[in-house]
Amino acid sequence: MTVNHEEAASSEETCYTFIIQTGANIPSKDRTAKWNDGSMMLTINPGSEHESELIRVEEHFPTDTEGAVTVDFWLPANIGVPKLLKVDLESNMIEIIKDALYVRQITIVYDRQPYRFPIKNYIYPHNPMAGNPTTAEMGCPPHFLVREGAGTLKHLETEKFILDAREEDLDTLQSMVSWFKPGKNKTGLHPHPGFCGELHYSKLPRFLKFREATMKAFEGLRKPVREEVRGNILGNLMEKVIQTYHEKHFDSFENYEKYIRETSKNMGWSKEIVLESLKVAKVFRNDEEFGRQMLCSPNGLQISKVESLDERWAKGSVPAYAMEGKTVQGAIEEGRLFEINNDDLIGVGHGGKRSKELTGTKETWYVVLADCLLYQTDDGKVLPVQIRLENRNDGKPASFWSPPEPYKTDMDHQDHLSWLLAKMWFRCADSNVQVFCKHFARAHAINEVMAVAVYRNLPNAHPVFRLLQPHIQGIIPINVQARNVLINPGKNIVSSYLSGGDHFMKVLSNYYSRFTYQNLILPEEIKRRGVGEIPGYLFRDDILSYWEILGNYTRRMVDISYPSDKDVAMDTELHNVLKEVVEVGFRGFKDGAGFPTQISTKEKLVEYLTAIIVNVSVYHTAVNFQTFTNYAFVPNSPTYMTSPPPEQDQRVTMETILQGLPVEETTFITLAVCYVLGTYSPIERLYLGSTSENKLGMLGENMAVAPEQEECICLLVEEMRGLKGRIDRRNKGKFIKYDVIRPDNTPITTQI
Repeated sequence: MTVNHEEAASSEETCYTFIIQTGANIPSKDRTAKWNDGSMMLTINPGSEHESELIRVEEHFPTDTEGAVTVDFWLPANIGVPKLLKVDLESNMIEIIKDALYVRQITIVYDRQPYRFPIKNYIYPHNPMAGNPTTAEMGCPPHFLVREGAGTLKHLETEKFILDAREEDLDTLQSMVSWFKPGKNKTGLHPHPGFCGELHYSKLPRFLKFREATMKAFEGLRKPVREEVRGNILGNLMEKVIQTYHEKHFDSFENYEKYIRETSKNMGWSKEIVLESLKVAKVFRNDEEFGRQMLCSPNGLQISKVESLDERWAKGSVPAYAMEGKTVQGAIEEGRLFEINNDDLIGVGHGGKRSKELTGTKETWYVVLADCLLYQTDDGKVLPVQIRLENRNDGKPASFWSPPEPYKTDMDHQDHLSWLLAKMWFRCADSNVQVFCKHFARAHAINEVMAVAVYRNLPNAHPVFRLLQPHIQGIIPINVQARNVLINPGKNIVSSYLSGGDHFMKVLSNYYSRFTYQNLILPEEIKRRGVGEIPGYLFRDDILSYWEILGNYTRRMVDISYPSDKDVAMDTELHNVLKEVVEVGFRGFKDGAGFPTQISTKEKLVEYLTAIIVNVSVYHTAVNFQTFTNYAFVPNSPTYMTSPPPEQDQRVTMETILQGLPVEETTFITLAVCYVLGTYSPIERLYLGSTSENKLGMLGENMAVAPEQEECICLLVEEMRGLKGRIDRRNKGKFIKYDVIRPDNTPITTQI
C-alpha cells in the first residue's frame, strides 16, 4: 500500500499552545478584575495559503493586573510555523458597559518552540452583527496583525500575506496618528516643530493614553496646589476690597528656608526631595556653588569655552584678582575662560500680567539679558568672574559686575551684596531659558516630532519601531496635556511664576532659530563647545557615559536586524520617517534643522537612534528631575524679579535684594510646579529597576522580544549597573550629590 505523505500531513493535527498575556500596564492595587466582555479570536498566518481557522478563546482575561491565560488547540499541521497572528475581540454587550482590553503579548508554542508576538496595545471588541471592522474604533485599531520575533525589514520579506498585513497595520496607524495642520490653530511661532494633530488628551488613541496612572497621580498632586492658589487669590482680592492687602515679601533668606519646610509639611511632600533644596540654601552664596550649579544644574549644557570675547564684553573689565592674577587674554590662551549667555531672551518683553490676580498688586516681572564669564582655577574650580546685565526693554545700558576683592570677607559688605544680586539676576535669566528652551523645546517638542514620525511610518513589525517604542510612548500624551495646561498661550501656568511667561512663544522661537540636529549629537556638541576637559562637569561625564552605553546597545540591536549598510539604504519605511521629520516636523527650519533625509550606513543609523533615545530619556531627566532642588529656594535661582536690575555702581542693600525677590504667593507656585513636574510617575520604567524600592526596570516594557534582543537588553542593564556604581562611588561624602541621571533614577520615556 502506497502512503501519500502530503495528504497525510495535511490531514494531521498538532498542538498549538497560546499563552495570552493581558492586563493594562497600569497596575492596580485595589482590583483584580477580569475582562469578560466577549471573546478573543485568533488567526495564525492570516491571508496565507495555510491560514488557520478562526480560533475562539472564551477565557476571562486579567485587566487591572498583569496576568496570562494559557489555552491549547488542535490545528492542522500544514499551518506550519506561526509567522503572523491576527488578534480580534468580539462582544454582544452594549457599548456603554464594554471596554477595551490591553494585550501585552501572545506566545504560541509550536513544535516545542516558542514564537512571541509583542503587542503592547489596546483592542476594542466589535459587535459581531456589524461584521469585521477595518477602521479604528474607540481609539483602538480594529484588530492586531503582529509579526513574530525580532521584527523584520520590508525588503527582506518575501511572502505576500505578510507584506499585505504590514501595509494594513501602517494604514491603521496613520489614520490614528496625524500631524497638526498649520492654519487650523496658529501658534505664533516661526519656525516651530510639528506636533500631534489631536489637541485633547481624551481624544488620543488609546495606546497613547497609557499615562492614566500618571494622570491620576498628577491630578492628586495638582489638586491641593490649585486649591491653595485659589485660596490665595480669593484672600488677596478680599484684602484688596477692604484695603488691607500688603505684598507678602520675605524679610530674610532664612524665612525662605522656613517657608519651604512649612509648605512641604502642609502639602505632604517628600522630605528627601525637600532636603536637597535646603542643602542648596546653606551654600548658595558661595561662588564655588554657583560654578557647580552651572555645570550640574538643570541647564547643564549652556557653557562654552571662550576663544575670543565678542562685542558684548567690550565695556567690561574682569579684575586680575578674580583670575589668580591673569589677564583675560592670558586666561583665554590657557583655555580657562568660559561663557554662558542667555540670548534666547532677546526681544522678550517684561512679564507680570497675572501678578495682580495672584498677588493683588500689578508687578512688573523684569526680563533682563544676562551673561556670565567663568574662570577655571589652578585647583580645578569653576568660578564666576563677571556678569553682564542689560535691561534692553527699558533702554538701559549694560552693567558689569565682578566678585569682591579677596580681603573683603564680610558677606554683608556692599560689594558682596552687589555681586550676590548680579548672580541672582543671571540665575533668573538662566532659569527662564532652562524651562522654556532646554526643557520644553528640546526635551519635549523636538522629541514629539520623532515620536509622531515613527508612529506614522513604522509598522509594529519594524525592528526600529520595536526598539524605540518603549522610549517614545510617553512624549505625545504629556505634550498634548502641556499645550492645554502648562503652555497654553491663553492662560498658562508658566506665566504665573516665570518672568518670560507672558512671551514664552518668543523665547521658544529664538531657541528654534538656532537649533540643529547636531545639537543632539552630544559628543560632538560637547567638543564644539570646548568643554571636554573642565573638571567637575558631572552632567557631561554622566550623559556621555549614557551616550556610549546606549550607543553600544543600539549598535547591537541594529546589527541583529540590518545585515549590511545596503539594508539600511534599502529600508524605505525608515526613510519615510526621516523624510517626514524634515518635511513636516521641521518644516520652516533652515535645511530641516539639519536632520538627515537619507541614512545609508548602520553607523549613521546608530547615531540617529542613539540621539533620540538619549534625548527623550536621559537628557529630559537631567533637565526635569532636579528643578525643585535648584529652584525651590528662591534666592538661589529666582524665576522672576520685581525691581529693575541695579545700574552700574548703584548701592545695593539686603533690603534691595529682598524687595526684588518673588513674594510668598508666587514662591508657593514655584515650589508647587517644580515639585509636581519633578515627581516620578507611579508606573515609571527606569534603566535599572529595584525590587526593594518598587522601581520597574526596562526589560518588562520592551517590544524587542527575540532571545538575541533580550540578550542585548540584559547586557545594557549590566552596563547600567556599572554606571550606577561609578556614580555612587563618586558621590560618596559629597554634601550635594549629583545623581539625577543615575540609572535607577532615569526613566526610559518622558511622562512628565
